[in-house]
Amino acid sequence: MNSERRKYPRVAIGGEVNIRIAGVVRNGTLLNLSPSGIQIECRHRLIEQLARFKTAAGLYPDFELEFTLSVSGHAKQTIKSPCNVSICRRLRQDSYHLGLNFITLSAQDEKNVSDYINHSQAA
Repeated sequence: MNSERRKYPRVAIGGEVNIRIAGVVRNGTLLNLSPSGIQIECRHRLIEQLARFKTAAGLYPDFELEFTLSVSGHAKQTIKSPCNVSICRRLRQDSYHLGLNFITLSAQDEKNVSDYINHSQAA
C-alpha cells in the first residue's frame, strides 16, 4: 500500500532560488520540485523579511520566485512565478524549510517543470 498522500510527484533538485519581496532579493537553496511548487532551505533573514508583510490573518505575502532548470540537455531555463508559502518549518537556529506554491506559471515554464520532473523520474 502506497502511503504517499501528495497530489503531485516531487523530485530532488539542487541550485539556488531568488525571492523578491517588496523589491528586496533574498536567496535560498532548492530541495525538491513538483508541478505545483518547490521546497527550499533558507536562512532566518528571509523569514524575517516575509514576516514584515504578514497579513492580519497571519499569512505570509505572495512574492516573486526565480530559479533555473536544465531541461533534457537544453540550455538552462529560467522559471519565474509568483508564489505563496504553504509551510514554514524551522530546522535550526538559522535554517528553515519553506514549501512554496506556484500561483501561476507561463505555459512554457509549466512545460519545462513537467519535462524536468519526467526526465528526473525516468533516470
